[in-house]
Amino acid sequence: MKRPLVLAGAAVGVIALVVVAAAVIWTLRSDDPDLLTEAPAIPTAAAGADESPTETPDATAEATTGAATAVDLPEGVRRFVVVSGDSIATSAKYVVEETLSGLPATAVGTTTDVTGEIYLTPEGLYDGAESKFMVDLSTLQTDEGRRDNYVRSNVLQTNQYQFAEFIIESIDAFPAGYVEGEEVSLSLSGTMTIKEVSLPMTFSVLARQADDTLTATADTEFLMSSFGIDPPQVAIASAKDGVVLQVVIIAQEPAS
Repeated sequence: MKRPLVLAGAAVGVIALVVVAAAVIWTLRSDDPDLLTEAPAIPTAAAGADESPTETPDATAEATTGAATAVDLPEGVRRFVVVSGDSIATSAKYVVEETLSGLPATAVGTTTDVTGEIYLTPEGLYDGAESKFMVDLSTLQTDEGRRDNYVRSNVLQTNQYQFAEFIIESIDAFPAGYVEGEEVSLSLSGTMTIKEVSLPMTFSVLARQADDTLTATADTEFLMSSFGIDPPQVAIASAKDGVVLQVVIIAQEPAS
């Protein structure tokens, strides 16, 4: 009778080890999305002193960084160009739920390679120039390099489709009589293009502006499959179709 009891005890021990190991894997690989819930504070002059607005790259060329060129605009139109750099909060972040070794987990990928510009008047979006932002998908990073390489090579195919592009076509709830520095809630509607598939999309936005600086946190959700992307599936992990996307923008008016 002792041997069956010993075997039973060993089996329980193995199961316990498996559960503990799975819990450790889940803890190590499940990321905290850490999404912002407000527009970033207006940076101080010192924080952005070494950074320059970054021109929006052509979708078929590499992004280039440098001082934004001046553009002749009608009176009352303001051009804000996205600023990026080590001391600047500009970023794009995706959050995808996945199953890892049979347990639920969260994958979070981030890049600071965001470019773009937005043209505004006191009444809202200026329609005489294209407002948009672009995200360099080839620089998205999670906490797992093998995952990143797989996503770049097999899922997003960033050697062929480097950028995601969102063209802003309208702004809803644009505030009249805006008071500088106050956070406002509005929405940006337009067209998102990923892997040459273009679809309508709307971002919920929290924004603030003071002097020559505009900051915003923009959130949206979409399905990978809507853009012809198959959710990643590998031996021990499988991703769900849904994507939460947050873009954090710091933009400034170029010096005239």
